[in-house]
Amino acid sequence: MQNALTVDVEDWYQTSDFDFPLQTWDRFEDRVDANTRKLLDLFDGFGVKGTFFVLGCVAKKHPGLVTEIVSRGHELASHGGWHQMLTRMTLAEIRSDLTWSKALLEDLSGQAVTAFRAPSWSVSHQNLEVLALLEELGFRVDSSLQPFRTPLSGMKGVPHHPFHPVVGGRRLNLVEFPSCVARLFGTAFPFSGGLYLRILPVGIITAMLRRVNRERAGMVYVHPWEVDVQQPRITRSPVIRLTHYYHLRTTERKLQRLLAQFQFGRLQDVVAGQDVPDVELAGSGGTQVAFR
Repeated sequence: MQNALTVDVEDWYQTSDFDFPLQTWDRFEDRVDANTRKLLDLFDGFGVKGTFFVLGCVAKKHPGLVTEIVSRGHELASHGGWHQMLTRMTLAEIRSDLTWSKALLEDLSGQAVTAFRAPSWSVSHQNLEVLALLEELGFRVDSSLQPFRTPLSGMKGVPHHPFHPVVGGRRLNLVEFPSCVARLFGTAFPFSGGLYLRILPVGIITAMLRRVNRERAGMVYVHPWEVDVQQPRITRSPVIRLTHYYHLRTTERKLQRLLAQFQFGRLQDVVAGQDVPDVELAGSGGTQVAFR
């Protein structure tokens, strides 16, 4: 079973953990280029290809990184322009952000960019119209929904498998690949990316991914700053220190274990091999008509 290997290409200071205003970003040390190349080398060492969701602002500052990702055979995808939560933006602002960042990535790479992931998984029942906008702008795969709630985002009850969203009675020409969870005691259990990857023992992570692979393809996601133990340390609340800094030293080792034990590939290739049903989604205050 092939699983999707994905990277959200953003720098340490651009995350929703710190939520620094955009006008302050030039004050912080830029580390995304070296850390992304570290992941590229790691993937090369295991002979695997993945999907890199690149911020437009990162691509503008590091155009050579974009061409390097493509030259090594990975899928180039969009992470939006400036890592702003879509739930805090108007649809017109989202359209402008996506149009600019998609065009920039395509100009730099010379190829179509057809996959998207919202910053911090910020598509939910509050803004499902974003999915129709993605279709309109030429995206064919989205990975912005997570089937559980967090303080930032999420949509409880989302299917655990890839599906075609049906929004407002219309089936979108778009495949949604939600974040990977295992079902335990009727509950969606996240384990394969971000803080969940760092905080859980590798034995539990591999057991959960094997459990998922008995039924469907899974997905791993990671950020370049999560393999950077030397990144600047910012004084923040204990919760933020936990979510951003906890067990950074374990990320690369856990990725190595996963890459050695499981098959991985680009998101577009994994989606192509899936049976993708239609699933109707309801808007704000509603529930799904169909789910796994």
